[in-house]
Amino acid sequence: MSLRCNRNPTYGSQKKPFLLSSTSPESVSILPYMAVPVDVDDRINELEARLAATKAQLRDLSTMGAVITSIHEIDSVLSVVMDMAIRLVDGEVGLIMLEEAGELTHKISWGVDEKLVRSVSFKDGLDLPSYCFKACETVILNELGIKADNGPTIDSIICLPIHSAEKRHGVMVILNKAEGNRFGVDDREALEMLLSFVAVAMDNSLLMKDRLNQQKVEQEMAIARQIQETILPQDVDSIPGVEIGAVYTPARQVGGDFYNILRLDDWRFVIVLGDVSNKGVPAALVMAAASGIISSLLSDDPAISVAELARRLNDLMIQDIIKDREMFVSLFFARFDLHELRITYCNAGHLPGLFWDSENQKVMELSTGGPIVGQFPKTVFQQGERQLKSGDRLFIFTDGLTEATDIAGTLFGRPRTEDVFRSLVDLPPKEFCFTIKERVDRFAQGASEETRDDFTVFLVKVK
Repeated sequence: MSLRCNRNPTYGSQKKPFLLSSTSPESVSILPYMAVPVDVDDRINELEARLAATKAQLRDLSTMGAVITSIHEIDSVLSVVMDMAIRLVDGEVGLIMLEEAGELTHKISWGVDEKLVRSVSFKDGLDLPSYCFKACETVILNELGIKADNGPTIDSIICLPIHSAEKRHGVMVILNKAEGNRFGVDDREALEMLLSFVAVAMDNSLLMKDRLNQQKVEQEMAIARQIQETILPQDVDSIPGVEIGAVYTPARQVGGDFYNILRLDDWRFVIVLGDVSNKGVPAALVMAAASGIISSLLSDDPAISVAELARRLNDLMIQDIIKDREMFVSLFFARFDLHELRITYCNAGHLPGLFWDSENQKVMELSTGGPIVGQFPKTVFQQGERQLKSGDRLFIFTDGLTEATDIAGTLFGRPRTEDVFRSLVDLPPKEFCFTIKERVDRFAQGASEETRDDFTVFLVKVK
């Protein structure tokens, strides 16, 4: 929507106009018209002088416009403009106020404070700058004679809105034309032309800031993506004795989910699935730190239990990474020993994993563990254990699966997740993961993008 401002100034005066009076209508006499001789050469010289002055002013305004629109820092623009404006109309003092959060705020002043200017009341119960800004109307007041306490006398004011076609930026106020003269139409037109350049410069400055902020966000997202790509394993097919499938889909450019597979030897490996509470670069850095600490702890002590792994990770994250920040990580740890055919697991504040017992054809929930990682120091975690047989499967996932919603706002939910797991359990792990992703996509078709979260599913099948 374009902002349309009143291009015609409001003029006013605090003094009453001088009125002619007579004792009776008969006392008024009409004098005959008398021609006044005019020197044609003097008149021509006067017009030429005024034309030359107008051309000079236009050149100055053009130069000013080029200077103003070339400056991209708003504070620097305002300082230059205030000087130009006062010189342009022979004003004494002035100030510029800009809109911030719906209110006019003093930004720059030359010889006058905001309190004095706001002391001039105008219409609708508003002070002059507020009226000028809200009405988007130039106001000229002459012959005021307002004497401020311990301050200057205000004889004349010109107040103009600073605006572009789409946005009102603020107002400019100039007090007291030099030598007691009055502000007039020429002053208004010159200042409005100057302020049109200012509005363009301010629009450009805001656009540049938005562009720079967008570039900053894009750079941060690119960094976060690179960090995340280094964490996610590229090859999940290299472990003998098991089949592994995984699907990871971030809701936006960068997600908060991550998973990793850490081989200890030919028979043993650890799987970690995590979800960081934040997004973007902060989440990526916490994700990288958690992954790095887990790898380091396993490298130093390959026999470490998953409960002890969670405990030490928690304390290190609190002490050195998360500290007092309101961030946390939910994690599911699973340690496979294919020599002893055993899995130990620890659920650290994450969604419980699902285990398919191939012998009994049952789905079991793996919930033993403790709270989230990164918020509660010196937490003791527990671990669960199950024996492994050929055909057993471990299915772990993040809340992007269970909290997916349909167009009516219904959650996919955990019961439906278990039913799908049970119905598709015979599929190869990779096919299973892609199939469940397709089902969730169909379920969520038509739902708002804002309801979608990072989606990660991970399935391990014992051969």
